[in-house]
Amino acid sequence: MVDAAGNTLFDDRANDAVTPASVQKLVVAATALDVLGPSFRYHTVLAAQQPAAVDGTLNGNLWLVGSGDPSLTRENLQSGVGMLARSGLRRVRGAVAVDASAMKGPEQNPHWSQDDANEDYAAPTNAVSIDEDTVESTQTVGGVQEHFWTAVHGVNRWAGAVVDRLLRDRRIAVAGRPVVAPAPLDTVVLWDHRSDSLRGLETHMLFVSDNHYAEQLLRSLGAERGPGDDAAGLKAEAQFLSERGIPRPGLQLADGSGLADSNRIAAITLARLLADAQSRGGASSMYMLLPAGGREGTLRRYYFTTALGRVRAKSGHIDGVASLAGYVNTLHHGRVAFAFMINGSPGDPDAAIVRAVDRLATL
Repeated sequence: MVDAAGNTLFDDRANDAVTPASVQKLVVAATALDVLGPSFRYHTVLAAQQPAAVDGTLNGNLWLVGSGDPSLTRENLQSGVGMLARSGLRRVRGAVAVDASAMKGPEQNPHWSQDDANEDYAAPTNAVSIDEDTVESTQTVGGVQEHFWTAVHGVNRWAGAVVDRLLRDRRIAVAGRPVVAPAPLDTVVLWDHRSDSLRGLETHMLFVSDNHYAEQLLRSLGAERGPGDDAAGLKAEAQFLSERGIPRPGLQLADGSGLADSNRIAAITLARLLADAQSRGGASSMYMLLPAGGREGTLRRYYFTTALGRVRAKSGHIDGVASLAGYVNTLHHGRVAFAFMINGSPGDPDAAIVRAVDRLATL
């Protein structure tokens, strides 16, 4: 636990790097606010080498060009295709071409368990991402219809097929089959979809602990500082922590979300990161990006007592790991930052963390 100036108030093995689970998302969130800026927005465009002719014919390909928007939906693309149809587009002489060159690297992080490959929480990372790269299916179990989301594999070709289908649904003929190809430099933007601001995206990510958003953000950091892959994103995070003077004992990160078992981070790193954001305030502040304990998001079922209404934090859980990091408005000493991480507990680590935060609130 540290105060707003970063001074340590309590330390129990705070320099031991352990598996953090989803509290690790605080690192990518803080780094992105600094590197990309709070008003940053992703752009997804439909483009061609020239506008459609008077008769509604588009010569050549129709490109879908992504920049990594984790929030893009099929409905967004449907709106874009609808706009093209209303503007007079009737046929595409080429094909739907998907340009995902803004990001590099495998669709799924090689440090993740292969057992999770088809799970929605381990969805692919890609410059073109639709519906968080998942598809919905339904099954009837015991007479009750249940909904399931499964990760997509081969995202680029799937995205091309989605747009191709949307065009045909609007009776826009497409001559060729979808392809994956970079857009020429002289393309003309026909439709431009802007995402919510970075602060809005991060609020969603931290409230519901969205792994896909975290991974997309990590590669966006990589694209800003390098080739757009995970390695460049992780390098950007390490550089940010170093520049802010945040200690990094034993730091070892493999992804942006905290899903990899091999991630290691010390509690002092997270607590000091939160204190740094608090001290800078303004666009760097993370306080309102976090859910209120016992009331919102992943903290809705945390049964705080004295800390209820006084704590905002990020939780984390994977096998054998329970963690919580955030802020508490104490009774007598103002707002403090904390990070609690418990690995391998045979008991109830969440209950222990809740009791600790409740005691902290009374200080």
